[in-house]
Amino acid sequence: MLISSFILTQDYVISILTFLFFFIPLVLYFFAAKIFNQIYIILYCFLGKLSFDFRFNCLIFTKDIGILTNEIQEIKRSKIQYVQQVKTSGFKGNRFASWGLLIKTANREYNVLSYQSYDKTKWLGNVIAAWAKVKYLPLSKESGVRSQESEVRVN
Repeated sequence: MLISSFILTQDYVISILTFLFFFIPLVLYFFAAKIFNQIYIILYCFLGKLSFDFRFNCLIFTKDIGILTNEIQEIKRSKIQYVQQVKTSGFKGNRFASWGLLIKTANREYNVLSYQSYDKTKWLGNVIAAWAKVKYLPLSKESGVRSQESEVRVN
């Protein structure tokens, strides 16, 4: 009887220790990650800034969120193949659509703008394409598909 009660007590202790040292820290980790993600989104909404610097031979775009992050990317003007408008949300009949811009170079694609209005992305896409002297590929605002005359042909 004494041995079985000792084994039963030992099982309870193992269960409690497992709960305390494995399950609770795991839950706290995911809870902290969710809180950090929400704080990041709020900071991005209020402090986020995206800037474009058109130079003679390159385009420099910078993403800032206050003092937290600073991402600077440089795209050589001679490497840009085309500028494309992309749909970032509002698929399958959702009426709250958003748009973005993609710059295609010889070896990489740059998503320089996302979750913006159709008119903003169209305007900026035309400006970048005119600066780089490349083709701009807009989407249809209603359907979100590319028209036939704006196809990119690679020979």
